Amino acid sequence: MTAGLRLASGLLVMTVYALVLKPSTTAVAPRGESTDASVEKWLGLSNDALEAGRYGDALEPTSWLVERFPHQQVYAERLARIYEKLGRPADEAAAWERFVASSPTPVDACPAIGDAYARAGDNTKALDAFERCVSFDPRNTEQLFFLARAYERAGRTADAATRYTESVSRDPSNADSQLGLGRLALRAGKLPEAGRAAANVLDRFPSNADALLLAGLVSERQGRLQNARDFLERGLAAAEHYVDVHIALGRVDATMGRRAEARRHFERALELDPGRRSEIAVWLERTGPGR
Repeated sequence: MTAGLRLASGLLVMTVYALVLKPSTTAVAPRGESTDASVEKWLGLSNDALEAGRYGDALEPTSWLVERFPHQQVYAERLARIYEKLGRPADEAAAWERFVASSPTPVDACPAIGDAYARAGDNTKALDAFERCVSFDPRNTEQLFFLARAYERAGRTADAATRYTESVSRDPSNADSQLGLGRLALRAGKLPEAGRAAANVLDRFPSNADALLLAGLVSERQGRLQNARDFLERGLAAAEHYVDVHIALGRVDATMGRRAEARRHFERALELDPGRRSEIAVWLERTGPGR
């Protein structure tokens, strides 16, 4: 089940939980309210705020529910989703840890728990989380992919290759893991191998932006700039917000002497991801006025 479906399902069953969960003897209800009434009150406030997209308002009542029912994973998941919407990844990761501790299916916290740690800047805990996700369900090819991707980002190329290969061997249709192997081949200078990985995915998914990016990078390395540009333009048509495609297309345009077009792509990349300013600034300087 996808994360979105899990959240929708969680919203649907909240009222059921409120009816069947009985207060513990240690719970303290707000002054003047019965415990059952307080559960109904806070659940209603949480539901209403979430349905209206008021995630800040949903935080207090949902936190109350989590503290009131610490072993009900549905509330921990809801809290994690709220923190995600509020841009508080460290708190989101902590909520996912509550979920993992209480859920009979902790893999349902994956890959969100690892992604939350990564966005919080804790790469060590992120990698640990992805490793735990695989341990929850060792045959899950999606979790193998996410762990391989984490190894790739950490520069652990051999480990990444092992996990990508394991994922593909279990599910030859796993496009993400195929492209992971293609990226590793590209970094190793194995351009035909990388090109085949991109082509295999594009045969099945012609608008896959990751595959189009990889195909464009392979063509760029081979000096086939117009082919590279064609692939990358298709990548932007599929995912205009894809920063790496903007950077790659800007680089190709700059090499082809299309300075104005290149600069527009670098400016858009910076707009989409200001955190990559130092990387993009070099190209903005090269394509600036008077150059």
